[in-house]
Amino acid sequence: MAIRHLCRHRGVHGRGGGRRRPTIVYTLFGGALLGGYFLDKPLLEIVFDSVFHITEEGWRKLTLRWALFFLLLAVLNEVIWRTQSTDFWVKSKVIGFTALTLVFAALQVPLLIKYASDPTLEKD
Repeated sequence: MAIRHLCRHRGVHGRGGGRRRPTIVYTLFGGALLGGYFLDKPLLEIVFDSVFHITEEGWRKLTLRWALFFLLLAVLNEVIWRTQSTDFWVKSKVIGFTALTLVFAALQVPLLIKYASDPTLEKD
């Protein structure tokens, strides 16, 4: 509700309209991940612990990388929608940001391998 209020009353529906929404979402994701990182509660571990079995150090590094990636996407979205045509922004959002995210995710595989832990060893 607070985000809807912010969007409605801070000009998200004005010039730039929906083009600011991805910036808000990416900033919230990046900010939440950074908050968890600095509070020693890597949020990615909470979400993906049953899928990926990596060490605490691995979770911290993965969380920091994704946080910075989302913040970079927020900045990139702002630059693109403010300097390029709407058509270019739509294409970059649908194709470019998706491709960047897939490539970034693939680049995290070495980290997942390096910090892999034995899933049979339960944490206390």
